[in-house]
Amino acid sequence: MPILPDWVNFHFPTKIHFEVDCGFKMGNFVKNIGSRAVILSTQSELENMDEFSVIKTSLEKYIDGVILYDNIANEPTLKELDTAAYFTRVSNANCVIGYGSFESLNAAKLVSLLAANDHFAEDVFVHKKIQKLKSPIPLVLIPTHPVMGLECSPVSTIYTDEDRLVKYFTHEFLFPQLVIADAKIGSFMTSADVAKIGVGILAAAVDSILSRYSNEITNSSALRSIEIIYKNLVPAIRDPKNLQFRNAIFGASLLVGMSHASSSLGLCYALSLACANLTGLDIFQAMAILLPHVMEYNLTSSAGKYVLIAKALDEDITNISVIEAAIKAVEGIRKIYIELKIPQRLSEYEVRKIDLPGIASLASSFPFLDCLPRELPKNEIETILVAAF
Repeated sequence: MPILPDWVNFHFPTKIHFEVDCGFKMGNFVKNIGSRAVILSTQSELENMDEFSVIKTSLEKYIDGVILYDNIANEPTLKELDTAAYFTRVSNANCVIGYGSFESLNAAKLVSLLAANDHFAEDVFVHKKIQKLKSPIPLVLIPTHPVMGLECSPVSTIYTDEDRLVKYFTHEFLFPQLVIADAKIGSFMTSADVAKIGVGILAAAVDSILSRYSNEITNSSALRSIEIIYKNLVPAIRDPKNLQFRNAIFGASLLVGMSHASSSLGLCYALSLACANLTGLDIFQAMAILLPHVMEYNLTSSAGKYVLIAKALDEDITNISVIEAAIKAVEGIRKIYIELKIPQRLSEYEVRKIDLPGIASLASSFPFLDCLPRELPKNEIETILVAAF
């Protein structure tokens, strides 16, 4: 279900600073939010140390205390979240800064909430024993590359300690207070990284548009995101030193985050989360592979929305039927795949056919699937996965 009350169509409280090469200014931004900060980043995501040192120096210049917490190796366990939250509390931090990619930003969201509440992660995120939560410690997120809008939406994932299965959690308190998007920080990305991340943003935009909670406001952001990716993704790969194109991709990610924060992510994200949890695929690879297959499945039930997507992809839809125009949307996505040589089959990675039922079962457990345009039985989820295999 969406995070917002059913009478609210759009809500986005996060401030955004969007500028290339602004690392040296970040302390000046953060000083307005907190004076003593814990920077949280997983060990595997401290990728760009040159840029990080510029940011850390700027923070130390403008605020009283800056502490780097990097004791989480990769995907944080519930116990690791509790430990990080305890560290944040005893440090008397009044600001949490998440620096990194998917896992670091997820962890920072959860730690900022836990550190302000005297509860264990398992109680809040797994057992849902806590009815009322206090407002989190103010949160600043600095993505090292775009993460499909998750950098600015109130969405997180956590992993249970026993079976390491991923769980989805959303709450209005997970909105960051500030997101700082700087394409220079993401200059380490390879062409393959840019391709899969860009297509991941496309997939998140389509998910948001297909949500039954979408509206004209959320759709306008998501469609603009698709237009930006369509125009800038190939140039960003062909001319990697031109940060203008990569900056546009950061902007597209922020736009899609504004959209799905008020509508919802959907089937592509659910399948991708499950794939990333149960196989060797990362979340961006999974989103890229599954997008056209999910679009084909929903084509007839959401044909009108697909017409909008086809227009955003600059497809010629004059003098054809709605269904024909909807098909053009899927064809437009596939053209991008062909040009970028993006794999379109799960079998091209280390995914086994025996894994598919487990992926379908886990995907069907995510609560946001209630936002899909039509009911989706588990056996039909498996059918989509088989088609994508």
